[in-house]
Amino acid sequence: MSTSTNETLDIKESLTQILDTVNELKSTQNKIITSINSCRESNKTQEKKAKIEQIEGKITTFPGANVESVYSELMDRQSRARNIIFFNIQEFNSLPDQLTDTLTVDEILKSIDLKINPVSVRRLGKQSNKPRPLLTTLPNSSDVFEVLRVKRKLLSTANFKDIRIATDRTTQQRQFFTKIVSQLKQRNDNGEDNLFIRYINNVPTISKNL
Repeated sequence: MSTSTNETLDIKESLTQILDTVNELKSTQNKIITSINSCRESNKTQEKKAKIEQIEGKITTFPGANVESVYSELMDRQSRARNIIFFNIQEFNSLPDQLTDTLTVDEILKSIDLKINPVSVRRLGKQSNKPRPLLTTLPNSSDVFEVLRVKRKLLSTANFKDIRIATDRTTQQRQFFTKIVSQLKQRNDNGEDNLFIRYINNVPTISKNL
């Protein structure tokens, strides 16, 4: 075999080896890329898992009693939404109390130009030498706001000027209202004037007359 032929074979063999090496490098490169992508996906998964565990941790450590109390408070407010309470309505013994009280509430509502028929009325607490508050349920919660809107008209009536009307608040609402009243008094004592309490979205808020 000639020298030229041997050189050609050597070149072919070298090229084959080079190609094999290149292919191996490509294969290795692909494996590396796959591994990197896998690591990235793994990291993303770990991050997502960590976030999920963090959220789950917050949920499991959230005091269940608070969740229950919030739900209970919402249900309590909902059940009272159609109620108003009348104060200083005299109690009579000549007729059944409920009938007398219903007639009185009817007259009070008519005196402030409202055509609302109460669903039910009942006295709160035990009898004493003072008239017990009268809890009245109205057909709709919107009726409550209508009564509150015009209740000041009672001050100019002959028979009902001493009657007071309030919403049926939960314990939490009463505590919050007491806090607002205390803040109002403190601000008045500090020299602020023209302050008053008004309801914004049914929440007592200190406002100022401009």
